[in-house]
Amino acid sequence: MKRRVMTWMMAGLALLSITGAAHADAKPKLVILISIDQFSADLFNAYRGQYRAGLKELSSGIVYPSAYHEHGVTETCAGHAVIATGNHPNRTGIIANEWFDGTLGKDRYCTDDAVHVAATAKRVLGVGPGLLEVSTIGDWLKSASPASRVFSVAGKDRSAIMMGGHKPDGAFWFDGKQGFDTWGVTVDDARTRLTPLAPFNAKLASRIAQHAPIWTYFDKTCKTREAQIPLAGGKTFNSHLPPDLPPPLPGQAATTNPILPPWFYDTVTLEAAVSLIASEKLGHGQATDILAIGLSGTDMVGHVYGSQGPEMCDQIARLDDELGRFLKHIKALGVPVLIAVTADHGGSDIPERLNMRGYPRAERIEPLALLAQLNAGVRAGVGIDWDPLRSALFDPTRLTIVDRDGKVLGDAALRHRIADETAARARTLPGVAGAWTADVLQAHPVDPRLLPDQLSLGDRMALSFYPARTADVSLLFDPMVTAAPLFPGRLLMGHSGASDLNRRVPMLFWWPGVASQERAVPVAVTDLAPTLAAYIGVQPDGTIDGRCLNIGETEDICARK
Repeated sequence: MKRRVMTWMMAGLALLSITGAAHADAKPKLVILISIDQFSADLFNAYRGQYRAGLKELSSGIVYPSAYHEHGVTETCAGHAVIATGNHPNRTGIIANEWFDGTLGKDRYCTDDAVHVAATAKRVLGVGPGLLEVSTIGDWLKSASPASRVFSVAGKDRSAIMMGGHKPDGAFWFDGKQGFDTWGVTVDDARTRLTPLAPFNAKLASRIAQHAPIWTYFDKTCKTREAQIPLAGGKTFNSHLPPDLPPPLPGQAATTNPILPPWFYDTVTLEAAVSLIASEKLGHGQATDILAIGLSGTDMVGHVYGSQGPEMCDQIARLDDELGRFLKHIKALGVPVLIAVTADHGGSDIPERLNMRGYPRAERIEPLALLAQLNAGVRAGVGIDWDPLRSALFDPTRLTIVDRDGKVLGDAALRHRIADETAARARTLPGVAGAWTADVLQAHPVDPRLLPDQLSLGDRMALSFYPARTADVSLLFDPMVTAAPLFPGRLLMGHSGASDLNRRVPMLFWWPGVASQERAVPVAVTDLAPTLAAYIGVQPDGTIDGRCLNIGETEDICARK
């Protein structure tokens, strides 16, 4: 009798194993792509032992702890375009959050495409995906399977729009005030596209108006990280919760109104995602659906407070908890689901706190002072009597050469002389890791056989080059150097650089019943889109830079046709 029971048990276990493996390799009905803005590999690993909910479960699947953004200008818009397309910025055309448009004679934001418009926001140049030069995984799916639905929802427009692609059924972003917005061909079209979130928006607006959230400790252990950090000019950054209200900008009156905390952006984004799943019945149709989610809170914390204080500690604890609730909802759907998690870029801590902890090479460069220094040197070196270098406000890493009137310099020979002089002078400055002219980057070959962690600084910057958008001169700073002004409560830290602190992020794949695997070999973030494409059985549209990673349990999913 015991032998017969044992036989039945063994047969049952074998059947369970076969069924589980087949389910894991089956095409999912719902693919969820989550990007956690500024979630560096260092941040992911630093808190990994403290995860209790969503991040703990998502980390129990297939984990690539070292996925690299291979390009050099690591910014939100560029990173989300890489995630969704499998291509570097030198193909996507999305080289940064903004760049100088010589035709317009001013900076151009990455979603100001002059083609589409928002449902509620008023933007002179409109808003939409028109500047994205390639297609996304959502576009590939819509072309192969018209019945499939593709949605994106995020705390930022650039995150939602880049991950949503050119053909989404809806791309929604939180406006930071009262609700979610979207884009369309016309205002009426955009308002129609906003319909799925209209009921959610109404409740959200009322909720914010009646009881704006206050940032107190969710995880009281984070209080041990509180500190008073001396800043230049006699300023002090009081790192604690609730945070101090930011001082008024020049010409503005002081405010006593509470500011929506960064974690609230993640809360409402995940709630909006749940609302979309329910109203659109995602995952319950005959075809596979995609939902991309951009969580922006971590990036907001990093920029304003740095990555090592009580603010980030509490943000990660809240994020873990919110993702736990989200996963419970996903499991309750009862449909085959695949979740992929990564980040658009990494980041580091503020240099003042790094100095307090014994990092002597951590320093802050005042961007306007650096620009003035370079302009003075170039004027003397080239023999001109105007400041020829222009940068976006507080961003001296991308320098455009202009004439006396502030327009792009038309004299090609002089422009080349100024670019060469600028790059040569910049390389001699403390804290500058490298400087390249546009001509050098355009001619720089990148060996595709190199692993992501083997690329030189020049390789990385070349992958961020796109004609007519990349500046005349591009600069990189040392890993622990930040060129950001001191605005406590508003801005203390940037992350646009090619160091591993900024480009190394986690990449996770999870589904119910997945067998846990830690894969330490470095991979590229460009590999994410072709991997998901193979998993759902669609082909990328044209050449892409990434390659498929086999995450199947019983078959090589990369071999699927």
